[in-house]
Amino acid sequence: MKKIAFLVGLIFLVGYLSPIPAISADKISFGFALPLTGSLAERGRRALDSYKLWAKKMNAGGGILIEGKHYPVELVFYDDKSNPDLSARFFEKLVTVDKVDLLLGGIGARLVSAASVVSEKYKYPMISGEANSDYLFDRNNSYYFSTLPKVSKETRACVDFLKRLKTKPTTVAIIGSDTSPSSLVCEAFKKAVESSGLKIVHYELFPLSVSDYGTTLSKIQAKHPDILFVGSRALKSLKGIVEGMKKNGFMPKAVVLGGGLMVHDLMATLGEDSDYLFTMTEWVSELPYKGPVFGSASDFDKVYYKEYKRHSEYVEAAVASAAVVQQLALQKLGSAPPYDEAGREALMKKLHDIDFETFYGKVRFGKDGANSAHPLVIIQIREGKVVPVYPVEVKKAAPAYPVPLWEKR
Repeated sequence: MKKIAFLVGLIFLVGYLSPIPAISADKISFGFALPLTGSLAERGRRALDSYKLWAKKMNAGGGILIEGKHYPVELVFYDDKSNPDLSARFFEKLVTVDKVDLLLGGIGARLVSAASVVSEKYKYPMISGEANSDYLFDRNNSYYFSTLPKVSKETRACVDFLKRLKTKPTTVAIIGSDTSPSSLVCEAFKKAVESSGLKIVHYELFPLSVSDYGTTLSKIQAKHPDILFVGSRALKSLKGIVEGMKKNGFMPKAVVLGGGLMVHDLMATLGEDSDYLFTMTEWVSELPYKGPVFGSASDFDKVYYKEYKRHSEYVEAAVASAAVVQQLALQKLGSAPPYDEAGREALMKKLHDIDFETFYGKVRFGKDGANSAHPLVIIQIREGKVVPVYPVEVKKAAPAYPVPLWEKR
């Protein structure tokens, strides 16, 4: 199993760098494990593409420039098969056997939780771009970071958005799948709503195996909620829910989808039926963010599309920015390889101490490692286009609310 994973890593290295037989001070090796197979494989492959794109960008210019010298980037990685135990074992192997200089973060809360125990043990900074469940930041870790804000912060921001609508909603229905992270998002949103003065008229989690949402939707429709919040990430579930709503002629004043969705995939799956949906997200390429390495948000999407023939989503942006941020911290420190424990500790402290402007937006790590500077973004789909509507500093149009009923579209 490990041999196969190692060969995968070698195949990549040969593709992007002239062969380097062993870890040396003439380059910087970054190790990580990702779910390239298993339940999280799609997101894992997207993350890998982002790390590859960043490494290719760096190496095209000779590598990371530190104190006047360029250090090529080497990526050493394994497929953890969406298994937390395997992820932890691979991260330990990267540190103790492969002896990589530094680590890059994995994805998925359970996988990252297991891997970050290793990074904390060996004092290697680890920045994830796709794991932000609150419990990850409640462990008093010093070496774990995320370019994402906490889930609870995002859901509170979403409720704040709802309360700022011109015609203020008063009632909310919440549904979602009973699997993590969707269930955690629903629960966090429920808590945020309860503390806001809005009334919850329906709360229900369903198994992913459900294919007919008619009964659930009929119960909700009878309660006439202003807002329907849907916490599921599964496109199959979302398609079934939207089709069921259309069949029943049910459309509340707004439908808000929870975070973690691939917006372009959502639009492709739902077609015209995606119009007027609101979605929580961390990033879309339509945002006005910019910074070193990749330029603007739209520049990153163009480079990504040229390389992979598909548009980037928040996963790719958050993961690539995690690599960029660690690179920028090294450059700020003037810290060249090899890195001993003192060097990695200095890097950890630098990550905690400075702000970063990137194509993904601002990154400032709080004491708990979460990105405290990055706002939740609410987008609304309009005629097949992604339109940021919240917060004020990034919005491109006012939200269409209440949304048109099905028969008036």
